[in-house]
Amino acid sequence: MWVAVSTTDQTDQTDQPDQTDDQLRTTAEKPPARTRRWTDWWPHLEIEDRRSILDTLMVVPTGAALARFAVLVFLSSMVAAVGLLQNSAAVVIGAMMIAPLMSPIMGVAASLVMGWGWRLLQGLVLVSASALGVVMVGWMFAALLSPAGTGLPAEVVARCSPDIRDLLVALGAGAAGSFATVHKQISVALPGVAVAVAVVPPLAAVGVLLGRGQPDLARGAALLFVTNLVGIVLMAAVVFLLSGLVPRRTFSGRRSQILALLAGAAACALAIALVLIPRFVALTGHARDLQTATATITNMLGPGNDLGRITTSGDTVRAEIVGPTQPASLQEVAAELTSALGRPVTVQLGWIPVQTPQQQPTEPLPALTELAPVIEKWLTAQSLSLQGLSFESTTLVISTAGPRPPARAENLAAQIREQFGTQIPISLGWTRTPEDNGPSDDETALAAARTNADNWAASRPEAAVLSITGSAKAITVTLIGREQPDVTELEADLRTTLPQAVITIQWVSGGMLVNAPPPPPPSPTAEPGATTAVRPPR
Repeated sequence: MWVAVSTTDQTDQTDQPDQTDDQLRTTAEKPPARTRRWTDWWPHLEIEDRRSILDTLMVVPTGAALARFAVLVFLSSMVAAVGLLQNSAAVVIGAMMIAPLMSPIMGVAASLVMGWGWRLLQGLVLVSASALGVVMVGWMFAALLSPAGTGLPAEVVARCSPDIRDLLVALGAGAAGSFATVHKQISVALPGVAVAVAVVPPLAAVGVLLGRGQPDLARGAALLFVTNLVGIVLMAAVVFLLSGLVPRRTFSGRRSQILALLAGAAACALAIALVLIPRFVALTGHARDLQTATATITNMLGPGNDLGRITTSGDTVRAEIVGPTQPASLQEVAAELTSALGRPVTVQLGWIPVQTPQQQPTEPLPALTELAPVIEKWLTAQSLSLQGLSFESTTLVISTAGPRPPARAENLAAQIREQFGTQIPISLGWTRTPEDNGPSDDETALAAARTNADNWAASRPEAAVLSITGSAKAITVTLIGREQPDVTELEADLRTTLPQAVITIQWVSGGMLVNAPPPPPPSPTAEPGATTAVRPPR
């Protein structure tokens, strides 16, 4: 009887003819129906497709898969290292195509988004071990293959200065690679992804740079690899989640863990971005400074001159001018660049003279051995040292170094013309060196001044050093002799040794001072029968 009543009630509830559309709409708006609509929006992926993707990404690799992976890692590392050392972009691209590291990196992203902590750790260990192996292969080939030149190959240097643009490329390539992995119909895009964001060449560059003794540049290449790794993992995890690789039940059960792992990956990407953004700003500023310096020096070129080469490094501008006309002085160029760049700069200006046949001299030029003493004396008076001296056609090329730029080349040219009777064009190059402030305590300063003065007087028998007084801030040297000597060389030596001191050299006319030791007192001898008289004290 209870069963019959129950059946009748169910039938009545199911087949009531007077149920209105409003009642049906109310029933459809109940929470269970909303749950079904959320389920319908969740992306779905067949179980077979999900297993195939996870096997491809080496989430749970077999021994045979690991062996094949190791062989490809070694071969791609060898090709990348040789391509970098040969400076061959084509060979490096070939290494990108055969490198297998993209699969385990995508596997790390899949483990992250599935919430598999242990498999995520295994994937990171596999990627780290592979990266270390690539670095070792690069170091080995850098040690075995002798360098083709004195500098580093351009393909290596290009991977040492990542900026925020490299992170953006890694994010886009990671999204494209993961999308192509899920949708097999567009898997032909995977080679392009491998070329767009390479992971093996930066690691090989790390090994090459370590093998060539460039640890600072190696850190830049390692930063590029980490940037690519984090960008790929983050965007691949997001795409895998949105593509249905994660079942709904798995996401519901591990939501907090999955979201925490995604937040950690996003935090790593943000930290890398904070490192790369200042690099991009500095690179942009360097390009702007180079453009400004190029325009400024170009406007100062003389007739027939060309700007051969120009580089900027921090607050130093190096330029090379080619042409028949002597360029502006270093002071003028430095003043113009300081005004244009808005900050003080150091200028290293070189001039390569190009003479026409009509400009060839008819008189022989003085020998360099005759010119060197005049030039050294002129430079020493300015606390500068002579680094190089040569003739380029009819132009005297002088390389000097010191804490301050030299005076105008016209002054030296006038001295040479006065002494040798020949007008010689001069190209003056200056390299800035740290300034030596000299001794800071009085005793050391006076001792240094005494040494310089004694060395100067040793070759001049007509003069002698009477006294040296003063302090580390002001030195007074007093000379004595029958005739007033030329103290230019002595003053230059003292200014070089004591650049922060005020040097005063005075001369006293008089006879020479001879410091001779006093003769020893005669030893008293008593004669027989003589008595010694004792003089009472006064």
